[in-house]
Amino acid sequence: MWVRMRALEVFGLTLVLCCAASSLAQAADMDAEKILNIYNWQDYLGPDTIQKFEERYGIKVNVETFDDEDVMVSGVQSNPAQYDVIISSGRIIAELIEMRLLAKLDLSRVPNLVNIDPRFRDPSYDPQNKYSVPYMWGTTAFAVNRAYIKEEPNTWAILWNPAYAGKISMLPSGPEVIGAALKLLGYSLNSANVQELQQARVKLLEQRPLLAGFIETIDVRDKLIANELWAAQVYVGEALVAAKENPNIQYVIPKEGATIWIDNMAIPRDALHKKNAELFINFVLEPRISAAISNELWYANPNAAARAQALPEILQNPFLYPSEEVLSACEVLLPTASSDEGQRRQRLINEIWAQLQRATPR
Repeated sequence: MWVRMRALEVFGLTLVLCCAASSLAQAADMDAEKILNIYNWQDYLGPDTIQKFEERYGIKVNVETFDDEDVMVSGVQSNPAQYDVIISSGRIIAELIEMRLLAKLDLSRVPNLVNIDPRFRDPSYDPQNKYSVPYMWGTTAFAVNRAYIKEEPNTWAILWNPAYAGKISMLPSGPEVIGAALKLLGYSLNSANVQELQQARVKLLEQRPLLAGFIETIDVRDKLIANELWAAQVYVGEALVAAKENPNIQYVIPKEGATIWIDNMAIPRDALHKKNAELFINFVLEPRISAAISNELWYANPNAAARAQALPEILQNPFLYPSEEVLSACEVLLPTASSDEGQRRQRLINEIWAQLQRATPR
């Protein structure tokens, strides 16, 4: 009896020591201040992602949202210490790297990076994932309301049809809007050819009086559901969420092709809670957590280990996971090159975008 009691005491002490060691190891993985500040698109996490992270680690999470990546860049530029995690496209990640506004990741603290499909690792905009980790991916094209648009919606020209004036919208993103016009004209959305960009300007000025506006993606989703918009440039996830609420909504990747984007998690250069940030990034890459986010948002997931827990209707959706044939006409929006040609292109894009915003709406 005494031997068994003694064994139980030893077991209990061992368990306490193991728990204490685990707690100490977990504490070593955190910053002294248990805070994490995230800057993200609106509604771009799972419904309980933050709650689960806070419960597991005892870290208070503050989330601030943006609806325009240029606004996000300005926020990071003005104070690289105010945010610990940002989520942004590869094009913006490249710009932030060039501006030296991102912190290098300690990948030993992000072991779940192994869960990312190899095709999404080591991207051209961030070789070796020194500064960023893939989060979600998808396409930017357009959605139509088939109750009002009867013609076959297989071309960007739908968004230039005067019959739908006042019921058309474009995103509040110069590169995406100009890229759509370039694709309509049969050019690369990354074209640096001045004549091609000028042709895109003309097409967009023709379109401007038809627009309800340059509308942020969450509002686009809601306006599609409410039948206030009939044709709208939109990210795939928001279009498919709208389609669940309004069966007349159809997402279209047009024959001319569309944008492929990869969103990423990164840490601003002067983040005050870098350990907490890396802990959060690693947490999001857990298969169960990552799958829950993708299932909620209806976006394609670069996390291969999460696919076993993904909803079948997501994995089988041809708009979330397009065929290679469809993807062959699509392109990734590339960052502006630092060359003279690249800088000229960027100045022209900025000029076109400013002109479109000043132009008289419908």
